[in-house]
Amino acid sequence: MKKLWVGLFVIMILLSGCGKEYWVLDKKRLDEEPAVRQYVNNLQNDKTDRKGFKIFDIAEGKKMVVISTGTNKLELEAVDVEVLENETIVTVREVEADSGETNPYILIGLERKNGGVKVINEEGEEYEIGF
Repeated sequence: MKKLWVGLFVIMILLSGCGKEYWVLDKKRLDEEPAVRQYVNNLQNDKTDRKGFKIFDIAEGKKMVVISTGTNKLELEAVDVEVLENETIVTVREVEADSGETNPYILIGLERKNGGVKVINEEGEEYEIGF
């Protein structure tokens, strides 16, 4: 019986390390992060053609990456976040759509990051770091 409990404990430890490195924040929760909300408002009102990303410090020492398309003809989906030794790569999918937003964006929270952040689409094209 003791071996069973030890085995279950080991499996739980292994599975806990297999979780995603990111989450996508629901846009309805934007008010929870005032600095992020202000940046998004700027994207919608002033920087409507801005294709790029910006990183924010948020609660519990985590990071939030706001990525914008620069056109209302595309929307974004999170594909993956890869945390390497000295770089964190965020991959997004660009989906053709007539968005109701002036400058569609996605809010991706990072569980952890190493080094600089690079945002790319599935074709490998890099997004510029924000203002």
